[in-house]
Amino acid sequence: MFLVEYLLQLSDKMPPADPVKLCEILNPHNKPGRLTVIVCMGSEKLSEKFPALVLAVRNTGHIVTWFSDPMHGNTIKATSGLKTQRFDAILMSSAILTPLSIP
Repeated sequence: MFLVEYLLQLSDKMPPADPVKLCEILNPHNKPGRLTVIVCMGSEKLSEKFPALVLAVRNTGHIVTWFSDPMHGNTIKATSGLKTQRFDAILMSSAILTPLSIP
């Protein structure tokens, strides 16, 4: 049985040092499966901010599961006044993450 004990939500406003500190606090013994990081930022910020966050965590050796929420941060207000998401922005978020290869 797989149990995630902690979920950490990252936004584009977070500097790379912050998730590292939070990983140390939430998973001090670096147990695999203990920490899932949810990336919540729009497609515009994802390609700009996400790689630095991943590298900061990887460079410290923390074991985390990365999860992206492409619906988050891609919200716009339609002419009707309702909040919605543009499908192309959601696809863009997925396309940015799919080939992402960070050494």
